[in-house]
Amino acid sequence: MTAYESMSTKLLQTGLYGIEQGGAVDCELKAYAVELDRIYTELDVLLREAFVSTAQTYGISEREKFIGKERSDLTLARRRELLMLREMRASGGHGSADLNQLIEALGVTDYTVTIVQRHCKITITVNDSLTAEQKADFEKGVKAFTPVTFETIFEYNA
Repeated sequence: MTAYESMSTKLLQTGLYGIEQGGAVDCELKAYAVELDRIYTELDVLLREAFVSTAQTYGISEREKFIGKERSDLTLARRRELLMLREMRASGGHGSADLNQLIEALGVTDYTVTIVQRHCKITITVNDSLTAEQKADFEKGVKAFTPVTFETIFEYNA
């Protein structure tokens, strides 16, 4: 139902208004309806973009920028998957499985993790090819997750 149809139906139900084609009330309702329909469309887009599972454009891009870097080089489905993994991990634990999920959520797929608890050391060896900026974003994301009592070492082979 359009805004015009909704407003005219409600006004007619009151019995106070007669809406004649081309009349003053009709013209005023049509003027309001043009802008209301535009606003409703914008609200639908805003609602869609507010959630990772339904976002298609700026909702995905803005979340990626907030957590690091926009990943326009990936498909929309992969970007959504990585964001959902990242957000699930934000409230998760600090075990090795959680660290692996975080690394994958950060977009790194070829890596090894070595944890030596008695020395409080985590070594992450990345075999993916990353730019200097991607490395910085990756290290920032991992360091935000790992316990401060552990030394985190990053090694890049590509």
